[in-house]
Amino acid sequence: MRVRLGGKYWTLRFSANLRDYGNMEDPGRAAGRVLRVATWQNEQERMDTTLHEAIHCCRPELDEQAVTDLANDLSRLLWRLGYRREQ
Repeated sequence: MRVRLGGKYWTLRFSANLRDYGNMEDPGRAAGRVLRVATWQNEQERMDTTLHEAIHCCRPELDEQAVTDLANDLSRLLWRLGYRREQ
């Protein structure tokens, strides 16, 4: 899936074979920008990880703790509001 984050186009992939919760790569060209999110997580964790990696794409200057805190806050809010992934 192609998404636009931070003014750049990214390929978003949900992958079953990731060791980490997720990751992102930005080699400096659109063709290589990839966000990966592990599918072995439960639905709420997957939302949190997707937000976490998207924040990294939008705000690469933020440190890991700031990204984690922001993603956790946003995912808890969206979850409480009833947002879920469509099947």
